[in-house]
Amino acid sequence: MLLLFVWAVSLCSFAQNITLRGNVSDTKGDPLVGVTVQAEGSTAGTVTDADGNFTLPNVPGNATLVISYMGMRTQTIELNGRTTLNVVLEEDAELLDEVVVVGYGTQTRREITGSIANVSEENFNKGINRDASDLLQGKVAGLIVTSGSGDVTRGSQIRLRGTSTLQNDQGPMIVIDGIPGGDMSTVSPSDIESISVLKDASSAAIYGSRAAGGVILITTKRGSGAKNLLQYDGYVSVDQVANKPDMMNAAEWRATNKELGNDISNFDGYTADTDWFGEMLRTGISTNHSISLSGGGPKHNYRASYTFLDRTGIARDNEMTRHSFRFQLQQRAINDRLRVGLTGSGTLTDMRFPFRDDFILAYNMPPVYPVYNEDGSYFTAANNAYDQGNPVQNQDQNYRKASNNYFYGAGDLQFDIVEGLNLKASFYKSRFSSDYSEWEDPRNSRGDGNNGLAVRQARKWDRELMEWTANYETTFGADKTHKFDAILGYSWENNVFSSQRSQATDFVVNSMGADNIQSGNSLKIGEVTSSKNAYKLISFFGRAHYSYQDRYMVTATVRRDGSSKFGKNHKWGTFPSASAAWGISQEPFMEEIDWVKDLKLRVGYGVTGNQDGLQPYKSLELYSAAGTYYSDGSQLTAYKISQNANPDLKWESTAMLNIGLDFSLFNNRLNGTIEWYDKQTSDMLYTYAVSTPTYVYDKMQANVGNMSNKGVELMLNIDVVKNKTFTYTTTVNLAHNINKVTKLSNELYSTGRIYTGDPWIRGASGVTSHVVEVGYPVGQFYMLKCTGLTEDGKYIIEDRNKDGQITDDDRTYVGDSQPDLTFGWNHSFSWKNWDASIFFRGTAGNKVLNNPRAAYGNNTYLSGANALNDELVSILRENSRVTSFYVEDASHIRLDNMAIGYTFNTKSTDWLERARVYVAGQNLFVITGYKGLDPEVELFRGEPSDDGAGLSPGIEARNYMPKARSFTFGVNLTF
Repeated sequence: MLLLFVWAVSLCSFAQNITLRGNVSDTKGDPLVGVTVQAEGSTAGTVTDADGNFTLPNVPGNATLVISYMGMRTQTIELNGRTTLNVVLEEDAELLDEVVVVGYGTQTRREITGSIANVSEENFNKGINRDASDLLQGKVAGLIVTSGSGDVTRGSQIRLRGTSTLQNDQGPMIVIDGIPGGDMSTVSPSDIESISVLKDASSAAIYGSRAAGGVILITTKRGSGAKNLLQYDGYVSVDQVANKPDMMNAAEWRATNKELGNDISNFDGYTADTDWFGEMLRTGISTNHSISLSGGGPKHNYRASYTFLDRTGIARDNEMTRHSFRFQLQQRAINDRLRVGLTGSGTLTDMRFPFRDDFILAYNMPPVYPVYNEDGSYFTAANNAYDQGNPVQNQDQNYRKASNNYFYGAGDLQFDIVEGLNLKASFYKSRFSSDYSEWEDPRNSRGDGNNGLAVRQARKWDRELMEWTANYETTFGADKTHKFDAILGYSWENNVFSSQRSQATDFVVNSMGADNIQSGNSLKIGEVTSSKNAYKLISFFGRAHYSYQDRYMVTATVRRDGSSKFGKNHKWGTFPSASAAWGISQEPFMEEIDWVKDLKLRVGYGVTGNQDGLQPYKSLELYSAAGTYYSDGSQLTAYKISQNANPDLKWESTAMLNIGLDFSLFNNRLNGTIEWYDKQTSDMLYTYAVSTPTYVYDKMQANVGNMSNKGVELMLNIDVVKNKTFTYTTTVNLAHNINKVTKLSNELYSTGRIYTGDPWIRGASGVTSHVVEVGYPVGQFYMLKCTGLTEDGKYIIEDRNKDGQITDDDRTYVGDSQPDLTFGWNHSFSWKNWDASIFFRGTAGNKVLNNPRAAYGNNTYLSGANALNDELVSILRENSRVTSFYVEDASHIRLDNMAIGYTFNTKSTDWLERARVYVAGQNLFVITGYKGLDPEVELFRGEPSDDGAGLSPGIEARNYMPKARSFTFGVNLTF
């Protein structure tokens, strides 16, 4: 009887399952594609097709459906036995219920009291994207992402709301899926769902001593229980040089020398006409393939992905290959009170870096020299000349390579103790390792000085992180108009760095390159080195948020950081913040103003820190090897003090006041944000000269300087046209920032002007181009002021001190490399199955030193070297000088990205969910008055850790690597 009863109940239950068919549209009757239709508490789920239709088999007749779509209000519908269903989704005006990732949590847009910009996948830049910075370029007001080089291995340089430190400016801190201190290169762009930028201190202060440069939060894609999906994204791209130097060809070079009366008879035997830059460059081909599996059920979700990126740069010795793996799994248990999450990621990158100084050879090599001799061997007659040599030979025989491996795993446990109270424990472990090799062949101009050079270097970075958080949420009062949530957390982090480097010269055999370093006949003291350092960070943090009817909102955060980097007198730092928002549009007096959908005023103040400029052990007295001494018949290594102890070393502090106004008008046809901020950095780190014998060593790092950044930002989004068949939306963001150094000295450590910047012009060795000085911005050009040329081709230079002589004392302020205005302007179109986007970005008011024109726009060395095809070559009658004559306005507007796509109707194909093809172009043209190669140059030419990095921006270097113009064809498939 029991068996019969169970069988009958099962049969009855089965009989109640139905096949549901339906359609989802918007309020205008237009079908919505890709709407998620999920049976609550079941694995049954699907998405709508191109006509808005869906079919959901084997769903319980009494099920509750959850129907959701980006930008629309989610609906929950009880079936009650119905087998057909037509659903109309309403637009979520202003998207105020959109969930935005913030530090250690999420908030709806209407709850946010700080300055947070969010960019979702549909708004990312199209085409070739190396990492998240490429997706963001030009999209966020106040966020400058500079791609100043065509080197495919070199990442972008990022600044948020101006420069705020004098050394080791790493830009914003990167947080990936809640893990702070990440690396953008470890996340494939195809795995990224959205990116949030914490712009002000009130929103970033919860990250404490690492958030002074802002915070970028990257959220990766997750699986969904709605449907199991297989997705493929791929593209192929062609890169061509966008702009290369216009050098004299052979006929022009001979004619100009003849005009100047130069005797070049020693070149009569050379009959070539070589475009050296053209010989060094090529058409680059890039391919990207990304495949992912995702899905889940009511108790779990998963996603696994693999991305392969292969890029050949436009320089013949520049390439990169990257393999990226990522998986994510979350399982629920104990009535959904327990959630266990696992994430694993691996990034394997092989790179070949260009020798950028080879481009200096291309500037200098006379065009009459050939690349190859008649017998096919390399032309080497100029290999020992100053700044000359065969750069094509160098590219073929020399190399700089690296193989980088980055693996990390993360696990988290979340448990809902009672309703509204959640505990979470997160654990993270990563390992970065790098194998670098360099070879300079003795047969070419780069390696012949040492008869060959081989370098091998190995680096490793281990990182461990553990965080515990408790989150509490509740609503109370009549109609639950009061909302309160809070988070408390503890963080422990350990970082260990180690490296080993060996170098040898004088090779007899060159066929094995750097892989047989022991065959070098010369190994000097100091050419085999190793090092190791470590630091720990322990933190306590908390945040509380209160809102009343979405009308009055207050948020307060605090973080307490303890770092082993800091001196013994300042091991701990506290970083508080507070912000408030007034939902003006929620007030009763706004009820009759129906054209205002949302109006919110925000005010925030907070303090953040920067410890990136402080390397481990900088607060301690250190010793280093210094020669040898004789003892008992042996030569032993001697040591001396190489660093003074400074127990007062600490973080740099940045305090910021931010006032913002968010608005949405005319039924959300016009929405945006306007903000004003005042950002004050104090206790800036810098290395000062100190007296001896008061100190043993003559330099010391100390917290002394102050800096100011003040600015205004505007973001506007306008639905210009919006009907059933055609939409056109335009988005513009503008940012104006004023940077100024306000303090450099105190009673213990002092400095006057800091002269920096090395234009590196032949004949002007050691002449600087910039100054760091109180009252002026970082990037201030400081040099002789030239008002033009005399009739006989001499510089007209102002005698500033009126002493009748032109000396360094006549240098003055001649321009600022920081722009007065940065902007991005995007246009998005859709018509039936077609979509298109056009994106412009640019700057106004910034200056750039046209260094190649200063170095090669003259005839000083024309009888033995090439020069630019520039009128100055015939006019100028003296050696080039570092003067304002070469400081040019670099204002520009760039068509940065344009894409056109088509989405196919896959309704009749049951195995294909979605198919889209697109073509895209990047860096299509630049409108500018700048005479150099490109008005957008790198903020610094080396690495962030280099001395003076970032203090002399705005120089187009002589070894500048030209940028590429890219054309991409891509496909997106969902099965």
